[in-house]
Amino acid sequence: MTGLTDSTASAVGRQAAGFDPNPHHRRAQEYADQIADALKEATEADEKWAPKLRTLKADDDLTVSGRELQKPLDGMNAIQSRFDNYLDESTRPYLLWFDDKKLGHVVMSVGNPDTADNVVTYVPGTGSKLSSIDGDISRAELLQDQATTTDPTHSTASVMWLGYDAPQSLLGDATDATWADHARGPLSGFLNGIDTAHGGHVNSTVLGHSYGTLVAGETMRDHPDLPVDNAILVGSPGVGVSHAKDLNIPADHVWAATAKNDLVNMAPPPAGQWAPLNPMAYRRLFDDHSVMYGNDPTSDEFGGRTFGVADGKFPLTDGLMPAHSQYWEGDSLADMAKIATGGTT
Repeated sequence: MTGLTDSTASAVGRQAAGFDPNPHHRRAQEYADQIADALKEATEADEKWAPKLRTLKADDDLTVSGRELQKPLDGMNAIQSRFDNYLDESTRPYLLWFDDKKLGHVVMSVGNPDTADNVVTYVPGTGSKLSSIDGDISRAELLQDQATTTDPTHSTASVMWLGYDAPQSLLGDATDATWADHARGPLSGFLNGIDTAHGGHVNSTVLGHSYGTLVAGETMRDHPDLPVDNAILVGSPGVGVSHAKDLNIPADHVWAATAKNDLVNMAPPPAGQWAPLNPMAYRRLFDDHSVMYGNDPTSDEFGGRTFGVADGKFPLTDGLMPAHSQYWEGDSLADMAKIATGGTT
């Protein structure tokens, strides 16, 4: 295993350095250098310690240590593979942000976000981190490919934005809005940067999945002038508002879908601080439109638009929540591509 070659790192830096005038993105060369250095260090550590850990695999603690050592390396190799294997300029990867601190942060675009006619920014949700970034980048690739098929006369850049610390557990972290609160500033800065870099109008879509819909919703709610044209919300536990118009774009440009068999449908709204003493605080548990963070974006009460999605696999038939990850397939993928390219479903 090897890190980014000098030529690849330089190319990444050149690609990203001109992307955005914000200082955050002018450091793109530094991010490219960081991933090269981090890959080298992680590879050296893996080569040094993995054989020793394997010989001591009977020790559970050491076995866990070996897995933890491998995980960030898997993520960095997933990024590296995109630079090694892209097919043409339309699918060229652009590394816009990288660090391996804590759970890691990665912002990668498939296609040039500086020149594309359409830019769709995908915000992943619970469980997202550097070590599992391969799947999230693949989703961005799938959407970019489908968008190109849908509208080959206009270019589309598909961004995977893991620029925040995502919650890692469903029953603990994901019930806390603090993670989204901390993401609002970075995401709004990034979306403004896309607009600034273009110097003119770009059709900008925010795509949130799972907890990422809350990140997207809070960001749009709190930044009324955010240059966003469309919002797509899939597998949502709520977006921090009660009505689509509160996202500060026309309600008919807010689209949502949740699979019938997605367990997120069972996420109850919080009963409230005084619930034990106030039974009325539980009333939202029994309506047909409230979810954890506001009205269900697919409900009539929310006031947006919906698109079709397959029922999905039943829980526990292929992991805990297989339907929660099936939005990048079939008709739902096609509909997301239509929305991201300025059309309707």
